Amino acid sequence: MKNRKRRDLSYRTKLTSFFLLATAITIIVGLYNYISSRMLMEDMTDLLNKSQELTALYKEVDEIQNDLEVYLSTRSSESLQSFYNHSNSISSDNDILKQDAEYSDRGVRIMNLTGMIEHYLKTLDETIVDKRNRKISDYTKGYQQAVKEYNFIGSYIKEIMSSDLSDSAQRYQEIQTEANNSTVLSYTMFGISFALILVIIVLFSYEITRPITKLSSYAKEVSEGNFEVDITEEGTSSEIRVLYRAFSKMTKSIREYINELKEKERLERVLIQEKYDNLKMKNALHEAELLALQSQVNPHFIFNSINIGAKVAMLQGDSVTCEYLENFADIFRYNLKGLDYNATLSEEVNNVSSYMSLLTTRFGDFVTFHMDIPEDPDILEFKMPRMTLQPLTENAYIHGISKLEEGGRIELKVIKEKGRVVIEVSNSGDHFPKEAIERILGRSKKVEKSHGQKGHTTGIGMDNVLKRLRLFYDKKDVMNIVSKDGVTKVILLLPINNKREVDNNQYENAI
Repeated sequence: MKNRKRRDLSYRTKLTSFFLLATAITIIVGLYNYISSRMLMEDMTDLLNKSQELTALYKEVDEIQNDLEVYLSTRSSESLQSFYNHSNSISSDNDILKQDAEYSDRGVRIMNLTGMIEHYLKTLDETIVDKRNRKISDYTKGYQQAVKEYNFIGSYIKEIMSSDLSDSAQRYQEIQTEANNSTVLSYTMFGISFALILVIIVLFSYEITRPITKLSSYAKEVSEGNFEVDITEEGTSSEIRVLYRAFSKMTKSIREYINELKEKERLERVLIQEKYDNLKMKNALHEAELLALQSQVNPHFIFNSINIGAKVAMLQGDSVTCEYLENFADIFRYNLKGLDYNATLSEEVNNVSSYMSLLTTRFGDFVTFHMDIPEDPDILEFKMPRMTLQPLTENAYIHGISKLEEGGRIELKVIKEKGRVVIEVSNSGDHFPKEAIERILGRSKKVEKSHGQKGHTTGIGMDNVLKRLRLFYDKKDVMNIVSKDGVTKVILLLPINNKREVDNNQYENAI
């Protein structure tokens, strides 16, 4: 648990701890150097101060002795004032020496010296008093005693200073040795602290760089496409652990996303293949159906057309016969192209024109035909299933005009409106029952098998035309039938932009 807690420390905490440790080591080394130097300096200062105190004391004693001699000789007030000043100064220095005296050989000497000085100052005071009282014999004896004590004090001070000098030389050597030892120890502590800090820096750097280097190797493998890399978590700190976990989670997410993309791509390929197979099957079925419809060309129509052409050739001139046979040849040739070949509206209109020419030639004024086709390239080049308009005009004749005794009129009209082409085939004749319209348009659930509205020329009925249009345009509402006031209209509502054709092109380009 303790190790776990240590591993959870952040790099900020570790850096702060390292900085504080390095600072503490530096402060300890600096304090040691400062204290050692301070102690050595204090020792040296103490030696100098002791020597200086004795020197100053000796000088004061010499000056006060000189003041005494001047006063005894001249009775000068200035020398007397100087005497008392020096006396006070010597007393003060003597008290300091007495307080600082230690229980040592030098301390005993200092105590003796302070006693001598006190007695010397007392002798001087008494001599001054005798001088002022004009006691010549007394102050003469006092002066002689003062000279003796002065000489003795001077000798004693010199002896102490000589001993101090000898002790100072020895102490100086000791201080020098201590200073050298302190310097060596300081350098040693500095070296140890520097080595310790360096080791800590190296270990800390390794602790930081090792997991990062390992994480970068994982990142390199992932960048090369290996998303199955096994990421082992390095928990040297909370920050590194977060990085490892985030990278592992990111890698796992990318791996799952790539697997999803691969699976989606596989399913799309399967779906496209299924669509392609279904389209091929549907095209094959449509082709079979269209070929079956194409094969139902009524042979009686061909026979009757040729027979009429022969009779016309006998009764009329060659020009009429030629025109009739050319129209018949155009129709026959148009049928032979097959229903799987899409045509333009212009081609469909020409085929209807040829067919109606045959009818008007055969039945004369019994049938009249009128076309209203605008000269618009978008309309004339409009794509539509082959054999769409001719079966409608044929049904208009068979189920409309042929039942009338006086004949009738068939019209073909084309207009363009709101993104679509509207084709209207109308005929005069009997009323078209509403039930039949519902059955043809598929709006009624009731289906009569016998009801096909087939044409006798092509065998293609309106239900087949409607089925082909819905399949071609992928749209249900492509036809409408209106019958009223003795006129029946078959209206085709065909979109200009054929969605089925666009989807087929996109699908073929994708494949």
